Amino acid sequence: MAYCPKCGIRVEKDNQPCPLCSFHIPKVNETVAAETKKFPKAANPYPAHLRRVLNRIFVFVSLLVFVAVSLMFYINYEINEAFTWSRYSNLSVLAGWGILYFSFGYVQSYYKVIIGIALISLILLFGLDTFHEGLDWYVPLAFPIVVGTAVIGICYWSVIRALSVRGFNVIGFFFIAVVILSMWINFFISSHQDETDLLSWLIVTGLQLLPVSLVMVYVKYGLPERIKQKIARKFHL
Repeated sequence: MAYCPKCGIRVEKDNQPCPLCSFHIPKVNETVAAETKKFPKAANPYPAHLRRVLNRIFVFVSLLVFVAVSLMFYINYEINEAFTWSRYSNLSVLAGWGILYFSFGYVQSYYKVIIGIALISLILLFGLDTFHEGLDWYVPLAFPIVVGTAVIGICYWSVIRALSVRGFNVIGFFFIAVVILSMWINFFISSHQDETDLLSWLIVTGLQLLPVSLVMVYVKYGLPERIKQKIARKFHL
């Protein structure tokens, strides 16, 4: 359907003279929908720029690590004709490089980060104890402490997500996790020193939990609401 551009009368078909004024009416394609103007898609370039900067820093650090490890092996072999002290230093440097990989955000999952750092720590401690001509402290101390730390960290994050914990409760659960970890470490250190006494361990454990529990109860029920809100705004809780 078209209109005469001269007199404005509506005509039945296009490309024909107007029946009123005989003006030639141009053909109009009615199937083409009018294009609607859209707002440009908003995009924040800062994350991509930050990612590129971090990638460059990590590549540079990786090259430094490779050069440092190679130099330490070469110097150690030239001086001692064997790899002695360079084993300890290079293993520590490579472990630090692995932890740096997780710290630069290449792994997004919290669980994978915890497991990855725990595995790197276990490999580092196993190597250091093995280079010392024996496994003296890796099995009774290092392995259970590192594994326990990883398990407690995973459980803490799982509880936070499952219960949708927010605000001061996050800090409360964190202190509980730290106390449990301290108990775990204390138990294996005492066992390694042959000083494990179950009753004493339970008493020490209770004394550790008591102040944390009292602080949590006071924050939950005794702290004024305005102070809670002020602290929450201050620390973005």
